[in-house]
Amino acid sequence: MRQPRRHSVVRSGRATGRRVPLCALDATMGAVSTGRAFFFHERLDGTAMRASLARVLASYPLLSGRAERDAQGVLHVRCDDSGVHVEEENLPLGATGGPPGTGGQPPLRVFLPKASVVRLVGRGVPLLAVKLTHLASGGTVLGVHMKHVLADGTAYTQFLLDWAAEHRGLPHPPPCHDRRLLDGLADGAPLGARDHNSRFTVASRREKYALLSRMTLTAHQLGTATFRFGAGELHAMKQAATEQLPHGWISTSDALTAHLWHALGRLRDRTPGSVERLGVLVDFSSYLHDIPANYWGNTLTCAELRMTARDIRHCPLGTTARLIRESLSQNIAEQARDDLAYLVEQRTAGRDRRVLPRMLYRAYTDMLQVNDRAKLPFYALDFGGGTPYRCELPHVPIPWAAQIMPTPERDGSREVHLSLPRAAADALNRERSWQARLHKYG
Repeated sequence: MRQPRRHSVVRSGRATGRRVPLCALDATMGAVSTGRAFFFHERLDGTAMRASLARVLASYPLLSGRAERDAQGVLHVRCDDSGVHVEEENLPLGATGGPPGTGGQPPLRVFLPKASVVRLVGRGVPLLAVKLTHLASGGTVLGVHMKHVLADGTAYTQFLLDWAAEHRGLPHPPPCHDRRLLDGLADGAPLGARDHNSRFTVASRREKYALLSRMTLTAHQLGTATFRFGAGELHAMKQAATEQLPHGWISTSDALTAHLWHALGRLRDRTPGSVERLGVLVDFSSYLHDIPANYWGNTLTCAELRMTARDIRHCPLGTTARLIRESLSQNIAEQARDDLAYLVEQRTAGRDRRVLPRMLYRAYTDMLQVNDRAKLPFYALDFGGGTPYRCELPHVPIPWAAQIMPTPERDGSREVHLSLPRAAADALNRERSWQARLHKYG
């Protein structure tokens, strides 16, 4: 029988009341949360986990604070130590062998803490929520929701690694929370960057409402297809792409992204002259020397490529991979400064709440969005009893989105989660011809 949940609030005990302004890039993330569920074979001690969480929050005061807006509408976090919401419950389940929601397993939402997807500001809205689900087999699922305005996937993972280090009594360097560093980079952008941006746009209130309504109404029409690409298969894919190039270097991620774009472009099957876009999320922190290595926040931009549907069908894998590599290697620092300058200008003009990524619009027309997280050390997370045997992430509520994840073997293999219109997802899941196309290098 499922046991009642235990609810608690964990605080660091170090409230300062300091108000930390978030940068203009943070504010574009809205009220959405980044969520993950980590499945451990061993049981995690709830009391000890709450104690180590309280200690690590001393280095992450924003996470136990609350978001608010000042008189000008600028988003801040008050470091008042209102606390992190923690849930804990027991479930009469053994170790989950397959993904949640399959084979009689409960859906992923059972393992994640409750988190509002529409609210951000207010004392009753935690910026971090945690859930421990103890299984009858003795294992535990750790679910963590963090508001995206505070951190992207890289920073989210760094917090978890620091928590695990704190839990094991190991040192971890303090993070930098000075969001003014990013806003200050806008000063280095050309003046014209403040007037137009190819990655963000200012929507009217009606346009914003229409887009968000469309996302809500069509989310149930999407399906998920998940595929694992083994290390040997990826090596063969990269080798095939490299052999088509006269010179230059490409990464395994470049080859895999190109392969996905080719395959899904064929699956979408648009007319030959139609424009197809590829949007690849890029962490710009390593391209800008002004950002310290321990900066903790959002540092994402998007590199974009365009081809016609005809070109995607006929372009060699190596050529596409090389174009991806060039787009990821060139002008990222300048692009990030342009983004920041545009966003700071919109905030100054009071338009920041209507700023939206163009990728959201293009997801419904002509874009494949790729978020490559294969290098993030999800499977290095260790609270003293071993690393996770599985990491699950929620379904992306927009179509034609690919999330590339590492695997627990940490051998270079990768798992690709695809959010697609249901008919396209069904084709990939059920039709051998499409599976063969995806695994042609297997």
